[in-house]
Order: sequence, then structure tokens, then C-alpha cells
Amino acid sequence: MILNKKIENIFVVIFLLFVTTSALKCYTGFKILGGQTFGGESKECEDSSDYCYNMTANAGILINAMKAGCSTYRCFLSRDTCRSTEFQGIPVSFCCCSTDLCNSHE
Repeated sequence: MILNKKIENIFVVIFLLFVTTSALKCYTGFKILGGQTFGGESKECEDSSDYCYNMTANAGILINAMKAGCSTYRCFLSRDTCRSTEFQGIPVSFCCCSTDLCNSHE
């Protein structure tokens, strides 16, 4: 009888561990013009393998493109990493991270 109660308690604890696991929360949004606001909205990622990402491309005063959100595929090769390059003379950066709201544009 006591053994059954202990086993039942162990199953309850294991169940609660799985239930209380929360999804990753990331900033989301898109902007292309320098004066637009960005990054105030957030969402919980749908897939447990998702990472938060943030892409920026700065082409001067007027054009400052940013995109952020949740993705597994975009971050497949850049998990918890930032990569910077130039595309046609425009500096571009792409970052992926795995903690809540880690993809701030700042």
C-alpha cells in the first residue's frame, strides 16, 4: 500500500514537470524604414525546437530593415550565435538565441 502511494507520487511529480514547461517567448515584428517602431510585441513559440531570431540590415538613414520572431529552420545553422556579413555593400546581421525575449534589437 505504501509502495503504491510512493509510485503514484513519483508519477504526479513527473507529470507536473512536463506540464509546467513553458514555451520560449520571443519578440516579433518587421520594419523597413528607419523611423518605424519595432520590437514591442512578443509571442510564445509554437514548436519546442524553436529559437528566437533577429535579422537587421542597415542601408543608411532611411532604410533600416529588421525582422524578429520564432523559428527552427532559420536558426538551424546559427543556434545561440550571431553572424554578420555584407550583402551588396549593406551590413547584415542575423542572431539566434534560446532564452525568453533574447532577440531584442538593442
